[in-house]
Amino acid sequence: MSRSLILAAVFVSSACAAIWPSKLGQYAIKSASPVGAGSQAEGEEFGFVTGERADYGAFEVTASQFKDVTGAYAASLDPSAKGSIRVGNYVVSCEGKCPKDLAGLADASLPHVSHAAVPTLESYLPSKGQLARSERYILGPTGLKTNVAEIPASAVKFDFGTEGQIARYRTPDGPVALAVFSYPLPSMARQQLPEFQNITGATAKRTGPLVVVAIGPSAASAKLLESVNYEGVVEENEKPPEKPLELKPESAGKMVLAILSLAGLLLAFCLLSGLAVGGMLRLARRFGYSGAEGSMTTLHLEGK
Repeated sequence: MSRSLILAAVFVSSACAAIWPSKLGQYAIKSASPVGAGSQAEGEEFGFVTGERADYGAFEVTASQFKDVTGAYAASLDPSAKGSIRVGNYVVSCEGKCPKDLAGLADASLPHVSHAAVPTLESYLPSKGQLARSERYILGPTGLKTNVAEIPASAVKFDFGTEGQIARYRTPDGPVALAVFSYPLPSMARQQLPEFQNITGATAKRTGPLVVVAIGPSAASAKLLESVNYEGVVEENEKPPEKPLELKPESAGKMVLAILSLAGLLLAFCLLSGLAVGGMLRLARRFGYSGAEGSMTTLHLEGK
């Protein structure tokens, strides 16, 4: 490949990798440079796509793009993302005199921002006694080993598409690590429960498709486990009508008229179809055509 083609390919790939726009609100970009994943888990399990740091003069912003919102959510809880914000499937951080509406500017400026729902496992973790910024989202064995090495990956079985969230608690009896793992089916959670129960120093239970594991003093662990119970969540994604549907006499009368009109149309169609078929048969006989359906064979069996 010639040198010009190589340079062209590099230029195109660089242009495609650009994240920050030339102008962010009223701020013009000064320079930009690519950045990598902030941690090993980001690169291996969270679905890191690309990252870029941009200098807008008064401040510098860094955006890391992930394959989906779940990966960005997991990355936003990672210690390496302290002080950052999540914007859809991006994790954004800023240094300097940052705009107050940075989240809105990033949402409107970054390419292919996803607004899908975030994972809901956080809602199962009790808030009482939880240590600040101790939550972590687990999507694979690397994150599991980094954050809660007491639980082996073989017990979690990530091949099932398992996802988990952990948090650490301060209790009168001592520190406790509480983890909630979500499985696609309750039967999968039931299958893996004995693996969790065999972990030394761990207490585990199953509730629906969730397996809840607490590692720490037994009394405190049992109390935390009792507070976690699965509840099905139904999301309303359609806006209900502002006014409830009312059946008025006028609308009831219109409905009856519509039914009678439809019945009349059907009767007229049947009548016209019958006349058309009868007329065709009559014309066929008149021109000498006689089908099998028009003939009849009579058998005289009186004397037999």
